[in-house]
Amino acid sequence: MDRAGGFTLFEVVAGLALAATVTGISVARAPALVGPVRLTGAAERLAAALRQARGQALARNRQVEVRFDPPRRAWSLHENGGPALEVHSLPTGIGFSSLPSSGRVRFGTTGGADNATVVLASGTRTRRVVVNQRGRVQIQ
Repeated sequence: MDRAGGFTLFEVVAGLALAATVTGISVARAPALVGPVRLTGAAERLAAALRQARGQALARNRQVEVRFDPPRRAWSLHENGGPALEVHSLPTGIGFSSLPSSGRVRFGTTGGADNATVVLASGTRTRRVVVNQRGRVQIQ
């Protein structure tokens, strides 16, 4: 008598146990893997907002500044000290570790800016967004 192809009950249970173990390990490590990605994304969003502020200052021939609000974990763009044009928030688990002493970065009509370094932190990891006097923005 030929035996039909397939798996025994023991093989199925062992396979499910192995799959559950691998899934449990990957789920436990997921936050550790997602944190750095969120931090890098937040630094890139902030750098893009700073570059946008510089571009608006050049295009409109007006001062544009980016103001930081640490308690709300947010930043906003303002033209000539007026009301906020845009407001952006940091993702959950990320905050400002260090800000310029003035709490803002101002871009002039020629694209120049205040020297500034904004440090974003997620746990023990940090990313620095640096603005030089020429208004160039870098992520470190």
